[in-house]
Amino acid sequence: METMLQEITDRFTARLDAYTDLADLLDDNLLGQRIDVPKHKSLAEHLWCIVGARESYSKAIDEGEWSGFSCSLQALTTKDIQSKLIESASRATEVILAVEDWTPERTKLLATLVEHETMHEGQIIRHMYAIGRTLPESWVWA
Repeated sequence: METMLQEITDRFTARLDAYTDLADLLDDNLLGQRIDVPKHKSLAEHLWCIVGARESYSKAIDEGEWSGFSCSLQALTTKDIQSKLIESASRATEVILAVEDWTPERTKLLATLVEHETMHEGQIIRHMYAIGRTLPESWVWA
């Protein structure tokens, strides 16, 4: 079990780093672009949800239990999103690496955070290709 948890943690922190590469490509126009698909979110809305989940699940993992969703990202501008992506990734990594007692609840919270991040990653890939944009090399799965 210990090896699996380490592998998940390593893969997840690599995905967190990949979002930093994506953040370098952002501009306000890109953040607001939509594709013509029902119920589709803008890139900014996806990134708001990612930041909020990172913040909320990091807090929950640290405390050992879920305490609700909140997001500190107020403005959906390039600068603010770039900053919060980096800050939330750093906090998530810090919390995950600091846990000494991986209870079943903490493990479930980490798995849910990884799942959430993965779902958004797929949606962002679809979004970027639909509007004719490319992704950073770190987004190509090897």
